[in-house]
Amino acid sequence: MNDQTKIISKDELLNQIHIERGRLEETLARLTHAQMLLPGVDGEWSVKDALAHISAWERRMISWVGSHLRNEEPEVPLPWDVERMNAETYSQVKDKPLSEVLEEFRLSYWDSLALAESMSEGQLQTVYADIWPMGPLWTGFAANMNWHYKEHRADIQKWLETQKKER
Repeated sequence: MNDQTKIISKDELLNQIHIERGRLEETLARLTHAQMLLPGVDGEWSVKDALAHISAWERRMISWVGSHLRNEEPEVPLPWDVERMNAETYSQVKDKPLSEVLEEFRLSYWDSLALAESMSEGQLQTVYADIWPMGPLWTGFAANMNWHYKEHRADIQKWLETQKKER
């Protein structure tokens, strides 16, 4: 069973979020601002674009969970098309300045973390198909936070290795 299918507790979820965010931050600390703007990290995306993408998914998650907590209908895009949603996000953020993207990356993390910390164990283990169609709510936090950080950190590290070889 991989880390995306086993049930994890709130404490374990929060621990994994902290660990993976720390690892991503360590990787980002190795980059100059100029490097963050170079394309090719994930297709045409730069590091800046990947960070904006992470922030956008954290904001979606915050919106969906917040709507649910207020007993409102979440604005979940249907049909659920991640590729389309990612392309729309990229077109919206590709021209944003790096400083804005880095600030939003920092803020969306703290807002997401605060939301995760505010959830009860029971809420995190419950399936709310209207806001997260892929299982218990904790998987929504993990997918948009620790698993997402790990995925894009790996992309950035692989890209960095190709940059070293090209020098």
